Amino acid sequence: MDRAITAPLAHRGDIDGLRAIAILPILFLHCGLPGLRGGFVGVDVFFVISGYLITAIIGREMAEGRFTLMGFYRRRIVRILPALAVMMAVMLSVALLTMWPIRLRDLGQSVTATSAFASNIYFYFTADYFAQASDAKPLVHTWSLAVEEQFYLIYPLVLAVLVRRPIGEARRWVIGASVLSLLGGWAWGMVDSTGAFFLLPSRIWELMAGALVALGAVKVPADGKLRDGLSLAALAAIGGSCVLLKATWSFPAPTALPAVAGAALLIALGPDTVAARILSWAPFRMVGLISYSVYLWHRPIIAFYEMNQGVEWASLPAKLTLFALCLLAGALSYWLVEKPALRRWRHGKSRIPHGVAVVGLVGMALAGQAVVANSEHIRPISPDVRRIVSYLDWDKTPAGLSQFSTGHCFILPTDGSSDNRADHLACITPQAGARHVMLVGDSHAAQLSQALREALAKSPVSTQLLQVTAAGCRPLIEGPGLPRCRRIHARGFALAAAHRVDEVILAGRWAPNEIPQLLATIRTLQSEGAHVTVVGPMVEYDADMPSLLGHAWEKADRGGADPLAAHRLMDRMALDKEMTQAMQGKGVTFVSATALECSEGQCRMLASDGAPIHFDHSHLTPGGARDLVTAILAAQKQ
Repeated sequence: MDRAITAPLAHRGDIDGLRAIAILPILFLHCGLPGLRGGFVGVDVFFVISGYLITAIIGREMAEGRFTLMGFYRRRIVRILPALAVMMAVMLSVALLTMWPIRLRDLGQSVTATSAFASNIYFYFTADYFAQASDAKPLVHTWSLAVEEQFYLIYPLVLAVLVRRPIGEARRWVIGASVLSLLGGWAWGMVDSTGAFFLLPSRIWELMAGALVALGAVKVPADGKLRDGLSLAALAAIGGSCVLLKATWSFPAPTALPAVAGAALLIALGPDTVAARILSWAPFRMVGLISYSVYLWHRPIIAFYEMNQGVEWASLPAKLTLFALCLLAGALSYWLVEKPALRRWRHGKSRIPHGVAVVGLVGMALAGQAVVANSEHIRPISPDVRRIVSYLDWDKTPAGLSQFSTGHCFILPTDGSSDNRADHLACITPQAGARHVMLVGDSHAAQLSQALREALAKSPVSTQLLQVTAAGCRPLIEGPGLPRCRRIHARGFALAAAHRVDEVILAGRWAPNEIPQLLATIRTLQSEGAHVTVVGPMVEYDADMPSLLGHAWEKADRGGADPLAAHRLMDRMALDKEMTQAMQGKGVTFVSATALECSEGQCRMLASDGAPIHFDHSHLTPGGARDLVTAILAAQKQ
């Protein structure tokens, strides 16, 4: 067996520092601090480190004839479970006192899934386009633990076969698996980006990148200066990914490749490079040592804050306080739970840790199901508040799906079906002899579709609504966005050019820099004989409005006339004024959703039917949509 496997595995301070480089961007991103929008690649760096260490440890033990599966899983149990169990127990206790019943049900299910190391599968099937990056899910980050543990259920068995083969052949097998996972994940991401993100097959190549380093497949030059230059380039690849990547890009393949390659190269180059010396700096090593506990605690802390306060647009001091709290919680977990557990139970032959792990995981899973079954009775709330918060996750209900015509006339990025299927084409096929109104846009347009159909059905003239809506781009003839969304909108604009469409309604989550493209789109549609109505930006909040409103009503007798003023996004209000001015004199009907909802410095909380106007941060409930459609039709008659 190659010396890459049999050589002693010395502790490396630079790898501790690399863990810090992985966790800190994640904290920056999730705490809402500026500058590291691609901080999520920290998870990919963790995968590389894990693949390297596990392969090196198992490979050496197998080569020496002392590897056992029970010993391997003992180390995994002691490494992962104590800190995870304590975090889940504390988090669940806090949730029972603070979370709404609808959120408790979801949390209970995620506790059960996490206990089975299947949370990545659970979050894949419950992924929600409308949710703000799953901020209200305190355990969403455990998907990465599930990926690792699923991988390590089978990897020792594969490695047991590989170490008995010539090292060159073993490397070729690992390279083949890595390339297959990388290319397969890339193709998968084009049709199901959520599955490619959460599920194991598209992540194997990241773990295998570390394994290849452990197998000696990465040859490094002997020249010290060249190695120093490569180490700095590798560090820059990780840093550049953290700064440049966007959540809308195809991920993890291929955009995680620079960060993964950089992490693998840093490990392969060894502890004597200039980058390794930087990473071995004591503050980096200290953060790296507590990185697992910090990762465990950061999401629950941020999620509970966000559910009550809204973190993304919080003040800088609040964001820094969150950042510090995450580090503090991680440090306490490391010193009080993680390190004592490792010291006491990591070594030895006792089966007690295995039995305790099984009992603990089963107990936690049952606790999760108990929360699901009793969520309505755990935290009593008033009928008024209960009605308000019942609209959380409205988009997942049958009535919510009907409001948007989701999966039929409204296409989500997670919808893997063809947009050429018959039921979708029927949404944009004109009927002879009817007046045609075309609704074009993203979810901020689709939310109006049901209310528009109901209103147009009352028209004395036979009128058909043509719904051209897809998530991921604004309704612009020339503009940015996801390819599928752009393709669907282009089909609608082509229809408007080829057939007479009497009215085109454009609605979307507008961006300030796209007003010139919007004006160009309006001119083109007008030249084709259509009257154009533009619906301005929605009022938006920094967290789900029903949750914020429910807390406000509980705290202060319905919280005053405008209890959510501090949570309203003023940049959207400013954009509404900018668009109002830009539309003047352009022969277009402009409807300000902001003016309808807010006037004289105060905003309405409830629609005309008594429901909250929004079911999340910005999307309208059916009552809010009907109010806006009424305003649209009235403006068109003026």
